[in-house]
Parts: sequence; structure tokens; C-alpha cells
Amino acid sequence: METKEIEETLKEIGLANEEINVYLAMLKIGSSLASKISEETEINRSHVYQLLERLIAKGFVSYVIRENRKYFSAVNPEKIIEIIKEREQRVKDILPSLLELTNLQKEKPVVEILEGKEGIKTILNDIVKTKREWLAFGSSGKGQEILSFYAEHWEKEREKLKISLRGILDSSESGIKRGKELSKRKYTEIRYMLEEYSNPSSTWIYGDRIAFIIWSKEHSFAIRIISKEVTDNFKRHFEVLWKNAKKQPK
Repeated sequence: METKEIEETLKEIGLANEEINVYLAMLKIGSSLASKISEETEINRSHVYQLLERLIAKGFVSYVIRENRKYFSAVNPEKIIEIIKEREQRVKDILPSLLELTNLQKEKPVVEILEGKEGIKTILNDIVKTKREWLAFGSSGKGQEILSFYAEHWEKEREKLKISLRGILDSSESGIKRGKELSKRKYTEIRYMLEEYSNPSSTWIYGDRIAFIIWSKEHSFAIRIISKEVTDNFKRHFEVLWKNAKKQPK
């Protein structure tokens, strides 16, 4: 194996260039005084002492005292494997604590604004991709009116992929009409709330995403939030609404 490859490998396991020079020289000359190592490596003796202290701390060098003089020796190269295994074990020991620190970080929600019909279609396509239950509430079925043919095509795709929908519509004339249409679909359950709870927006929940759809013939748009924490809160809110909503409109 070439010297360069040896040096690169020793760098990868944490040795600096001068530390590598000292360690390799010591393998060649055996147990020796710092003055001899300095001569062999052409590194200033005081600096050699610093490098030897660092190598001792890293486990690559040991020493003995004979006649009040320190003789330094490079550890057997086979010892390097043990050193690496010890480091690996130390990392494993602290891994649970590191993971706890990661979990303490607060999730930062991603907020997006998607404009026009195409923006809303982007969200519908995302619902199809996630293949998770779709929860919807808050409007009187204006989406069908604005998206027209696309909505029908998308509903067929949802049925094909067996994506379930639980939807809460208001008891207005348009809400009841849309509710009856949706109830004929597979994997769909519709309930109703009082007409006075109607508003011009829809709330859609799926996966770790929540979208607020503002319906307008002139300019519809959506605000989407990607956050498990926020979405879980709205899912709990939806379940309360679902529990109190009626299976038949009043």
C-alpha cells in the first residue's frame, strides 16, 4: 500500500498531518527519545513534545521512563482497530442523549400560498399522492361549482386509489345538494352542520398537511401548512365537529 493511502486513512480516523508523520516515524525507529523523533521527522523538539502528548491522548503512543528519561513508542497498528471500536462504543453510549436533544427541537411549520385553480389542483394532487384519509369541513360545496369537470375526474381517481373522505357540509341548499352527490361515492361519509356555520372557505386535512381553501369565481386561493403538530390539533378539532354533526341535514 502506498504511503499516501496510509496517510489518508489515518487522517480519516482523526490524525493531523504532523501527528501522522510522527506516528509513522516512530513505527520505523521503535522506542526512542523525543530528540531522536525530532531528528527523524525534522520537526522542532518542543513541537514534537506537543504532538506526542496529543498522540498519547488519542491512544496512538505510549511511553516508559528509563533512567529518568521518557522513551516513546508507537502502539502496535493492530491496536488502532480497538481504538476505533472504543470510539464507536462511546458514540453508541451517548446516542440516546443526542436523540433526545433532536426531539426537543420544535417543528417549524412550512406555510405556503397557492393561487388560482391550479394552486388548488396542486393540493388535490397532493392528497392523491399521500393516499391518506381526507378530512374536509367548512364550505357548502363551492369546490364542485368552481372546479367543475376537474373535480369529477379527481373524485374518480380518489375512488380508484381507495382514499376515504369524511366531509362535513352545512345544511344550506347547495350544501345538501353536494352532500347527496358525494354520498353516492365509494369510501365517502358525509355529515351536516347547521347552515349558520357556513363560511366561504374549506378546511382540508390530510397526512401532516392542512389547507384552507378560499373559494371565489374571480380568484380562489389556498393557504397550506405542513406541520404534524398543527395538523394533529386540527384533526382533534375535526373529530369534535364530526361527533356533533348530523348524518341527515335539518
